[in-house]
Amino acid sequence: MPYGPPPYPPPGAYAPPPAPGRRSRRGLWIGLGAAVLALFLCAAVSLVGLKSYLDERNDASAAALDDRYNPIRQEKIEALLAAHTKALAERNEKTFVAPFDPTTKGLVAEQTSLYRNLSVLPLADVRFEYLTKGDFRPVGGGHEVDVTVAFVHRFDGFDLGPVEEWYRWTIVQTDKDAPLKVTHAGGVPAERKRDAITHYPAPWDKWRSIHVERTPHTLLIVDSSLRAEAQRYAPIAEQAAVADLAAWQAGGVGAPAPSGFVISLVKGRAELGSLYRTTKETPTESGVAIPVPPEGVLNSDEKGPVVGATRVVVDVRDAYHFTRGTRERQLNLFRHEIGHALVGNLTARAPGSHLLAERETWLVEGFAEYLGNGRKPWLTSERTADSRAVIREIGLPYSLPGRLTWDQEGRVGYHYWLGHSAIGYLVERYGEQKMFQLVAEHYRSRKIGEVTRDVLGVSYEEFEKGWLAYLKAKVR
Repeated sequence: MPYGPPPYPPPGAYAPPPAPGRRSRRGLWIGLGAAVLALFLCAAVSLVGLKSYLDERNDASAAALDDRYNPIRQEKIEALLAAHTKALAERNEKTFVAPFDPTTKGLVAEQTSLYRNLSVLPLADVRFEYLTKGDFRPVGGGHEVDVTVAFVHRFDGFDLGPVEEWYRWTIVQTDKDAPLKVTHAGGVPAERKRDAITHYPAPWDKWRSIHVERTPHTLLIVDSSLRAEAQRYAPIAEQAAVADLAAWQAGGVGAPAPSGFVISLVKGRAELGSLYRTTKETPTESGVAIPVPPEGVLNSDEKGPVVGATRVVVDVRDAYHFTRGTRERQLNLFRHEIGHALVGNLTARAPGSHLLAERETWLVEGFAEYLGNGRKPWLTSERTADSRAVIREIGLPYSLPGRLTWDQEGRVGYHYWLGHSAIGYLVERYGEQKMFQLVAEHYRSRKIGEVTRDVLGVSYEEFEKGWLAYLKAKVR
């Protein structure tokens, strides 16, 4: 309220009588007041008009700037993705492929295959979401932009929560009123100079047609040409999953485990290195467990989860396990890789960081070897004979193998065996539940020295010294 006398007299006693008569000037004051009011109203109308004019100019300028620097509206991109999600949910193939440019060779055929593959999978929580976009580029009379799209999904009955696969779409709009068209769809480009986990291509992207073989605890997704192999090996994968889940339950770790595992079978090492990832060189392993990120991982803080699920890929052309292998070797391989998937969701970032905490390779692989060998004594491993030969050649180790020396030529199998022996020592000396607890705590980003002290009551140096004495006694 402005300072000054109130506009009306305050309430109070009866008003005094008017002063004796002078000539009234009320008409003069009314006339002057009316003139001032008229001028004020004219000025006010002019100001309102000026403000409206300036607002229109500002809106026009803002729109022009927006058209210049944001020519393809994000809300249009998000509407496109929402329609794409709805088309998949409603099983509408025509609408699903409609945004993809038919003049781009093979694009509509690829997306048709993708739609049909996704339609046979037991998926839940499915949606396509906008993540990021690059710089706009002029194309003819319009623009194009690269957009990173998250395919959010969860395998119902297998994954603990939704995960993401990332696509890179190139979206074109020929003018500001034209519909959006997708002229390219693929994975997020990977580093060419090193191996990279890109989570693309997944089986539903890579193969024109897929076959799905389901057991109570496994979901095998394979190229249709491997249907017979999927049917043959599904019972072995199921047996491995049941064994590992029983081990986890017996281990007493207070953390949920997946209720099942998504597995793909491939034909040869080249395919092994090109599913869910890209590799610079052809892999040498027989199987791999690949972590995929949880929904919203890019926007989570350092305490948020970093692994939403783990996908297992197995090479059924591998001679040792399959073409010349035994059922027991196949079971060992499935138990090993499922063992990695069993604890993958515990993976955490380093304290106060967005980066993953470093884990001791001997523990990661030794634990998987322990499960792979069916929790039997580690000396029953098929690696034992070759590893004894290495010890005869170079002598006993001085420490557990680390990340930097793990892949030393001619020593990888020996290092797996040493990691297995350390897990065996933990089980014999401290009990299986202590071993499971130690593995779980280390996966949760706690340093190995902290974990041995808290779980075992000894320093890491004391633990390693005890293991060396144990190893010497067992292999001499």
